[in-house]
This record gives sequence, structure tokens and C-alpha cells, in this order.
Amino acid sequence: MLGKYPHVEQFLLDYIDAPRWLLGVSGGADSVALMAFVRALGDAHDIPPVTVIYIDHGLHPDSADWGVLVERVSRRLAFEFDGRTVTVIESGGGLEEAARAARYRAFEDLMCEQDVLMTAHHQDDQLETFLMRAFRGAGPEGLRSMLPERSLGAGLLIRPLLSVARNDLVNIATAIAPDYVHDPSNLDTRYDRGFLRQELVPLIRARWPQAAVSVGRSIELLQALWDRQSTLQVPNKRALTGEPILDVSLGLNASALADLIRSWLAELSLYRPSKAQLDEFVRQLQGVRNDQGPILQTGHYALRFYAGSIYCCSDTANVGSRITTYEAGAELCAESALGLFKVNLPAALKGRFSARTPLAGESCRTHSKQPSRKLTKLLHEWRVPPWWRSAVVVMCVDDQVVSVLNRVVDGDLLAQIHPTIEGLRVDWQHQLIEKSPFVYQQVSQ
Repeated sequence: MLGKYPHVEQFLLDYIDAPRWLLGVSGGADSVALMAFVRALGDAHDIPPVTVIYIDHGLHPDSADWGVLVERVSRRLAFEFDGRTVTVIESGGGLEEAARAARYRAFEDLMCEQDVLMTAHHQDDQLETFLMRAFRGAGPEGLRSMLPERSLGAGLLIRPLLSVARNDLVNIATAIAPDYVHDPSNLDTRYDRGFLRQELVPLIRARWPQAAVSVGRSIELLQALWDRQSTLQVPNKRALTGEPILDVSLGLNASALADLIRSWLAELSLYRPSKAQLDEFVRQLQGVRNDQGPILQTGHYALRFYAGSIYCCSDTANVGSRITTYEAGAELCAESALGLFKVNLPAALKGRFSARTPLAGESCRTHSKQPSRKLTKLLHEWRVPPWWRSAVVVMCVDDQVVSVLNRVVDGDLLAQIHPTIEGLRVDWQHQLIEKSPFVYQQVSQ
């Protein structure tokens, strides 16, 4: 089989040093054929351990039976099998997109460092993707369609079959599992892809039989051109509060600023907003006269402007001012939406240390030789955005402020408050970095 598809063999061999291969298999003809390709490669070469992943979306009454079929074929081909069930929650983007998002979240959860996940997207899928994006007015980046490789979680997602026609994959699948899955949703013309597949693509093929091959060649040229032109280096920078931020000059023209934002979001592996959304965001940005800039909500994350930077926020609508404090051994711990703050508790001060959020109009001293200053002014200097300020942790000894976030007042002032706390240090474990709910993997390719 590999002799007929040397490009597929060579493509897969480029990833042979990965610690593990995962195959995303639905049980349809294309994914069963992918299993056959990998088995043939394993018979000819030493390949990494292979695990077949079946994701049950629970959207069809036979979906559990499809998992049984995938497991049976996996065992026959001497592959490990892992079946997962996900909950699909539609959130405005349609059922197809919600199922896809749930599936890829499950894939990410399964992936370890440098793992390679393969999916069975093929030449016909690529044609449909190109047409769908063209009809939606995609630019050069979107018209690249599905990429043969991209990052996913801790590893890589690859698509070895993008140059193989679906009819070829059906023939391969029939030879090893003639009862492969026929998912009726693939033919449902209520969905865009189903309409393309059933109604439009047959008309195109009738007139231009080589359409998929020709469009595939155009896509490869677009991908190569994009790679050559994507030389804009965007610094990987995070705010004090943990979010990725992009420092911007509002003197840039609208087109250059939009391109800069797109490049930054691409570096973050984020689904890019539509051209209309981004153009409106940039238009409003260029009219900013203070720190209260526009907000762009995408459904997956939000872009907000503050103090010369765009902040990429996972959810800023309900930060809240709730704080939880507890003692752990010799440490006082305080948790807020900004993360975990820990400070060593001198024995002499047990019961006198406390943690809270800022008081309205509060002022505090941070230096023994300087007067008190408004806390809002200090937070502005430290570039703590307004939407986080209700979650700022202030630590006190006998109601005297000794730290704000992880910024401790100077040593002379500490000594005046109590001699045992000279050299005090606050350890801040960012909620957005350490606990990683700030997951941005809703990508478009």
C-alpha cells in the first residue's frame, strides 16, 4: 500500500522520533484508512507506540457502537485504544463547531509533551474547507485551509492524508473493515459542509473533475507564500497579572495594527476574530483618549486595551472580590481570582497577619521616607488593569499594609511595623499561569 503513496510514507517518517502517536479515529472510512496506513508503516519501520482515540460526542444513538467498532479494528491492528465521552454544549457557533471544540479539548487533555496526533482529513475535505472559507470572505491566512502540521496542546497535530482522495481511502477502509461507520450527519444538507458535499461539490466535479487536486495545489502555494511572509516577530510578553499582552503604538495605520494583532494571536494559537470584528476593534482603538479602550469578545477570549497594551483575557466579566485565607504550616495563604499568595508567618505574629482586598479610596505607604499614596495610583503604575483590582490581595499586620500583590513595603518600614518581619517575601502563584485555566487552543486551521 505504501508503494502507491510514497508521499504519505515520507510525511509520516518525518515524525518517527515522537514519543507516541495518537490517531483520532471516528470509525469512518477515512480514519479507518489512516489506521491502515500507520499499520503498514509499522510493518516496514520501527514506529512510536500507537494509541487510537475515539471521541463519543453523544450526538447519535449509535455512537457507542461506533466506538466498539473502532476498538475492534484497533486491537486487530495491534494498536492501543482509548475511548472518551465528551459533552457538547452549543454556544452560538453551531452544533458542528461545538462538537469540534469538545473533541479537540479531549485530544489536548490526552496529549503529553511532543506527542503527535494524526487526523484523517483528506483532499476532498480540504476542497470543502477552502470553499467554505472563501464563501465567508476569508483572507490569505484563512484560505490556507487545513495545515499539514500545527501545534496542539503539548504536542503536534498532523494531517498526513491531505493529498489523498476520499475514494482511495474508501477502498482501503473497505478492505480491512467493510462495516466502517457511515455517519448520517456527514450527508445532512442542513449543515454547511453537508450541503457542499451533497449539492455543490458534485456540480463542481462534473465541470472540473480535477478541482480537488487543483485547489489543493493552490492551497499549498498559499501556505508556502504565507510562511515566507510571516516574518513579523511578536514578543511573547505577559502582564503582571498573568495575561498575554501586546504593546501597541496607536500611531500605526489601521491595516498595520490589525496585521500585528493577527500575528500575535497566531503566536498564541488562537482562533482569530473575523475581519469585520477586528477592523471595528482597531477603529475604536485609534479613537482611544484614555485607558478605557474597547473590548472585543470572541466567545473564546476577549481583547481589552489598557495603558498602551492589548490584554488577551480568558474571562474578565466576573472577577469578583472573594478572597479565601488559611494557614498551611508556617505560611499564611490567600487565594483570589489572581491566584495564590503565600507568606511565611513569624511565630510572634501568629493571629496578627491578615489578608484582604483593597478598601474603597485606600491609601498606603510603601516606603519609609515617602508619604501615603492612593492604592489606585500604585496599581496604575504597576499596570494592574481596572478589571483585576477587586481581586488584588493586600496583606496587613495589625491593619498596617505590608504588601500589595507580591510587592512588599521597604525594609525600614517593615522594621517599624515589627522587627521580626524584616526581609518579608510574598510568593505569588498566578492563577492564569500556574493553574492554567487560561487555555487558548481554539484555532482555525
